Amino acid sequence: MDQHDLLIKIRETHTEISWLQPFRDLGLIPNPAASEVALKRAEKRLKHPLPPSYRAFLALHDGWPRFFDGASLLGTAHLGHRKYEDLARAAFEAAETPLPELGPPRRPRARNLIPFGADLEGTTLFAFNPSVTRADGEYEVIAWVNELGVRHPSFSAFLEWILELGEQDQADLTAPKLARTA
Repeated sequence: MDQHDLLIKIRETHTEISWLQPFRDLGLIPNPAASEVALKRAEKRLKHPLPPSYRAFLALHDGWPRFFDGASLLGTAHLGHRKYEDLARAAFEAAETPLPELGPPRRPRARNLIPFGADLEGTTLFAFNPSVTRADGEYEVIAWVNELGVRHPSFSAFLEWILELGEQDQADLTAPKLARTA
């Protein structure tokens, strides 16, 4: 499934979950596209090129508020800002991370991560790890979700994981209803 189809499927899954659990903090509408100028400014601020799959995402949607249980995907205006780097460093300090070889954190190592998503409480954080870069320019993705750390080889693989989590939530929410009606 290509990235555009993944994003549509994620949005459909979020919509269904919102119908079943309206109290869930899921954003249904991503931001409009980023301009090429905004993309280049973000890359200059980051001092790294954006991974191709995230650059493609930003060209479609310049961020997505409340993308996953209250955590937003950052747009070009927020990428590379210190407050998100501080969140990444705090995640290292507060809990076990999916990068034990980097801990305990030291400022230069924590700064190697490029946060691209977070929630307001700091319990969910998504970051690129440019020290693990594939031949196609994709960075490894590190995700912390309620102290659970996972790694993905690319942003597209991360989106597939988000879709799987959403589909599992949706199945869990609809299964009891199906059992009652049968």
